Amino acid sequence: MDTFDTVIDSSIAYLVGRTSRSIIKRLTKKISDAGFDVSYEQWSILVHLYRKDGQTQQELSNISVKDKAAITRLLNVLEKKNMVLRIPDRNDKRSKLVYLTHKAKDFKDELIAVVIDLLGEAEQGISSEEMNQCKTILNKIFSNFEQLNR
Repeated sequence: MDTFDTVIDSSIAYLVGRTSRSIIKRLTKKISDAGFDVSYEQWSILVHLYRKDGQTQQELSNISVKDKAAITRLLNVLEKKNMVLRIPDRNDKRSKLVYLTHKAKDFKDELIAVVIDLLGEAEQGISSEEMNQCKTILNKIFSNFEQLNR
């Protein structure tokens, strides 16, 4: 292995990307095994609606760090699956508010339990101090890129 390969394979970008793909793969399997018809990408929208129902597509785009087209596609699928509704905003006719359906609300606790179980798997053998340090560093890296992307 030459120097280039060593630098690339040990870079934070490579390690974070590899870890992210592994998390997505595992969560997708766990969600499917639990009997839910929800992809990781769909979960990434549902979780924000579980926190605050009735957000605009733009708010969901900002908080999930996804472009408007991706949000629209995800919401179209979630709407077809009867998990969200888009309702025109009374204050801004150009905007629609996204709400969870009863179906999505009914399985919230079970779906969150799957995610909590995944987080427990991820943290095996890692001390709380190490996890806190990792989270701090990842948040700093994210902030660096957020500032650069403005």
